[in-house]
Amino acid sequence: MGCSSSTRNQFFAALSANLLTLSYGASFGWISSSYLQLQDPQTSRLTLGTLTKDDLGWVTSSLSPGGLFGVLFFGWLADKIGRKRCLLLMAVPIVLHWLLIATATNLIQLCVARFLAGAAGGCGLTVIPIYITELAEDRLRSTLGTISFLSFCSGLLLINVLGYLFHYVTVACIMIALPLVFATCFAFKPDTPQYLEQRNRREAERSLKYYRGIPSKESLNEELQLELTRLCKSTQQMHVGSDNNSFSWSDFINLISLSYGGVICWTSASYIYLKEDSNHFETGVLTNEQLGLITAALSPGSLAGAFFFGWLADKIGRKRCLLFTALPMLAHWLIICFARNPWQLAVARFLGGTIGGSSYTVISIYITEIAQDSLRSTLGMITSLALASGYLLINTLGYFLHYITVAWIMTIIPLAFLVLFAFNPESPHYLAQRNRKKAERSLRYYRGISSSSDANEEFQQELSRLCQSEDEKPRKLQLCWHDFTNRKARKAYFIGLGLILTNQFNGCLTMQNYMTFIFAEAGSNLPPMLSAIIVSAIILLGTFLSTNFAGHAGRKTLLLGSISGIFLGESIMASYYYLTSKGYETSMFNWLPIATFSLVQFSSTFGIWSVTVPLIAELTPPKIRSIVVRVQIVTMFLLSSVIAKIFPQLCEALGMPIVFFIFSGFSFIFIVFIAIFVPETKGKSIQAIQDSL
Repeated sequence: MGCSSSTRNQFFAALSANLLTLSYGASFGWISSSYLQLQDPQTSRLTLGTLTKDDLGWVTSSLSPGGLFGVLFFGWLADKIGRKRCLLLMAVPIVLHWLLIATATNLIQLCVARFLAGAAGGCGLTVIPIYITELAEDRLRSTLGTISFLSFCSGLLLINVLGYLFHYVTVACIMIALPLVFATCFAFKPDTPQYLEQRNRREAERSLKYYRGIPSKESLNEELQLELTRLCKSTQQMHVGSDNNSFSWSDFINLISLSYGGVICWTSASYIYLKEDSNHFETGVLTNEQLGLITAALSPGSLAGAFFFGWLADKIGRKRCLLFTALPMLAHWLIICFARNPWQLAVARFLGGTIGGSSYTVISIYITEIAQDSLRSTLGMITSLALASGYLLINTLGYFLHYITVAWIMTIIPLAFLVLFAFNPESPHYLAQRNRKKAERSLRYYRGISSSSDANEEFQQELSRLCQSEDEKPRKLQLCWHDFTNRKARKAYFIGLGLILTNQFNGCLTMQNYMTFIFAEAGSNLPPMLSAIIVSAIILLGTFLSTNFAGHAGRKTLLLGSISGIFLGESIMASYYYLTSKGYETSMFNWLPIATFSLVQFSSTFGIWSVTVPLIAELTPPKIRSIVVRVQIVTMFLLSSVIAKIFPQLCEALGMPIVFFIFSGFSFIFIVFIAIFVPETKGKSIQAIQDSL
């Protein structure tokens, strides 16, 4: 009976919480279900009449900034006020969303409504999985976790059925009932035992009894006593050595990487507008040569950024340097908004490229210096996840909106970064060279230790390794030629250079820049822009999987799997282009270009893009790390600039099949290089990695 009651209580709690997910699924699909009514003057309640495509784009895209806000705000709030109260608070923007939809008479009100729905969705995607994970028994966690996706899909079905039967205002009034029912059902549920254990053991015990189906007057049996004890221990460990701070600040810092991902794919996403909008530019429609100039301007900017920001990070610190990077990023998007000739666009791209130099140098160094050994792999790969998210975001926005509208939307990201990142501490490694007390405070923050008295022996050992005596500081800061020519430094630089060559000569980044061009040449049935969105989504999926897989697989394993997938995809793609160019009937295989292109990009995000720079930072001796990483990144961007510039000429001179055969040949060579020379660093401390060289 206890087991039955336990299952019932856990299922009821999960179903109650996911009424919000059901409502978010409905709000997500609202545009699709209401589009025809909003376009019809007889059914639209808007004073402006019907929505134009540009208006529709604004309403649709308002959901994503809301989701970003919801993830950041409600994810933080869940730790401050609890999972239960946070979810109850989530019902407020959902109710406001449907009320605004029901009463909206202009575009602004619809955009605000969609933003609120996105914020609620960000909360649901963040807090509900945490809530379910913390209350569920091991045997039920997987089943309860699937309810969220089932609820979301049910919401999509519900809104489309209601939209078919009723006016969108009537639908909105009906949908208000969902969050109200949620609040009624959920208000009397206890918070999760794990959250309550941090504050009140008796409340945690009562919560555990409820979710395990034990009457409140009965005592916990031996099994539940052990579970409560485990909760207590995990809570104590969380106070003494929490990793959450490292994760949260890594997320904030990678808002810059998210924006830079948009910069990389901006030319591809805006290609159609730039080629057809003859009235916007003083020079008329942009020529291929001008488009090439705009595309190629990114790499010199990245080169300058690697030099400048790498130097600046040592002079003013990692934190201040990263805050400074938001300015050229903001300038990049603003110049695009007002540009009237190709030279202004080239300047914007150059400024955007400088952020790439910062992302690949300073962010990698910063994350390496704040992360614990157990988290370095995962935190380092969040940068790649942010870049992939930027690819998908810019291609999706570019499909629906004019590129100027997209640029205005993208200005939100650097502004959000400035606000969210401004309060975090400098990295302990940087401070250790200058002020031991500040270094200790920073390290305590990133290790989740509230005061010096709570510090354990492991923390003290890590602090001792960071900080040397005052007499040793001047000697340690002085560099000599031997620091760069000793065996460890030479080996680290050789491996790093090989990884940089692997990163560039496999052709993945060049293919990313010319995505729509490649799809247009392939003759695929899908429009080039839609193909770009599909590939961007696959890139994001690959990066997400690699981020989760990084904690289980080593760097070397990821690199080998990544370059092998690239070799396979490029070989098939080259064969397809070759057979097509020779006149063979390949129409039945016209799905191959997007499939193999997706395989190549998926594989690249699974290792080559996400692992290369963090691995170089790990292998390089700490004393020369900043300089060597800077030089390696400069080399990477020099190669990127050259390859991006000559790719169209190579395709014209040699033919696309030969170019892809060359890329696949290089990929095979790099498989051999990685297998022989690249060491495994998974789970090793920086010192252990250096000792192994």
